[in-house]
Amino acid sequence: MAKENTNSFIKDIEKRRRFKIVMIYTLAILGAGGLMALLGFVGKEQNGTQCWKLEIQVEAPDGRKFIDEQMIAALADSATSEIVGLPIGEVDIQSIHREVAANSSVSEAHVYTTVDGRCVIHVKQRTPIARIFNALGESYYLDKDGFTMALSDLAVAKLPVFTGEIYDGLRKESVAIDFPDSLAWGTHLDEIYQFTQVVAQDTFWRAQVEHVHITGAGEFEIIPRVGNQRVNVGGTADLPEKLKKLRAFYEHTIATTNLDQYGVINAQYEGQVVCIKR
Repeated sequence: MAKENTNSFIKDIEKRRRFKIVMIYTLAILGAGGLMALLGFVGKEQNGTQCWKLEIQVEAPDGRKFIDEQMIAALADSATSEIVGLPIGEVDIQSIHREVAANSSVSEAHVYTTVDGRCVIHVKQRTPIARIFNALGESYYLDKDGFTMALSDLAVAKLPVFTGEIYDGLRKESVAIDFPDSLAWGTHLDEIYQFTQVVAQDTFWRAQVEHVHITGAGEFEIIPRVGNQRVNVGGTADLPEKLKKLRAFYEHTIATTNLDQYGVINAQYEGQVVCIKR
């Protein structure tokens, strides 16, 4: 008799457990269906909302804007026939994004619409690290990610200037493909990029490097901020060691010798610095 009561009790528990599981699944299905219906309703309502504002945000890491809100708005207007006044679901955000992101001053572009009827364009600007004057008479910037960047009428960046036998112009691809493991070899831009990365690690050379001239032989000649010499470091191979050797030369010599008597200081040879008098 006790055994029958126990079996009945166990069956009752299992029945209740199955009932709870069925209820949970039923409520989950009903909830998912309700959520989908609600999202569909909200989406339908949002798509029918009229776009009443084009909102543009420009993020300039160093505070200088090479591209501003008016320029972004002009790019957006050129990408599509209409923005403000359209139902929000009809705003062509893909075309707007494509046009804005193609600008050489733009590092990142995000375009989206909001529930309340705004079309938002958020732009992150490139950060230039060098200015190039090539042999074809063109000038542009090289940015911290290895991309070229057109000059702007809005701002001028005071950066190390590179001149000489440079024939590279503006390009869409970065020269720093996977820096430092991979660079776009075959251009002077990859060497300029590598040069700037090395100089950025040394406070002394950051202060000294103002102008770099690249010769027909591909040698880098630094025209320093202080002093009246050309400092030849050759190519960018072993550049950290060359600059370290040069810095030691400067610190040892400047206290006892007038450097202006030298026209050229050559550091491209291993283990020595060769000075040529004027």
